[in-house]
Amino acid sequence: MPSVPRSSSPVKIPEGKPGPMAEFFCLRQRVLRLTLSVTIVAGLLAGLVWDLQTCFSLLAGAAAGILYLLLLSRSVERLGKRSNKLGKAHLAAPVLLFILALRLQGLDFLPAFFGFLLYKPAILLIAFSDLTGSNEPKIFVSGSPSA
Repeated sequence: MPSVPRSSSPVKIPEGKPGPMAEFFCLRQRVLRLTLSVTIVAGLLAGLVWDLQTCFSLLAGAAAGILYLLLLSRSVERLGKRSNKLGKAHLAAPVLLFILALRLQGLDFLPAFFGFLLYKPAILLIAFSDLTGSNEPKIFVSGSPSA
C-alpha cells in the first residue's frame, strides 16, 4: 500500500535536511498552521462575546505563544548540531507576556494566559489525527467525526 502524504499543501524543506529533519519541518509547519487557525477562531469568538480589550489580550497571548513555538522549534533544530541541550531563549516569550500582562492596564492576565495556551489544542488535534491515521485533524460534533 503506497504511503499517503501528511498534508495536501507542499511544505518547503530547507536544502540539506533529509530524513528526520524533513519530518520535523513538516510537523512544525502543521503545528504553526493549525495554531494560527485556532487563534483566528478564538480571536473572532472573543471579539463577538467579550469586549475589545479581552480580545486584544487573547490575541497578544496567542502571539506570544506562536513566538514561543518558533523559538522552541529553532532550539530543537539546532539540537545535535551545535549543542546537546535546549536553550532557554524560548522561555523569554511567556515570561515577557506575563510581566506585561501584570504591569499594563490594557492587557488582562487571564485572557493573555489562555491566548498563550492556544497552541496546545493544535498540538492535541495533530496528535489525535496521527493516532487515528487521518491526514488532517477532524472536528467532532456530538461525539462523531464530521466528514
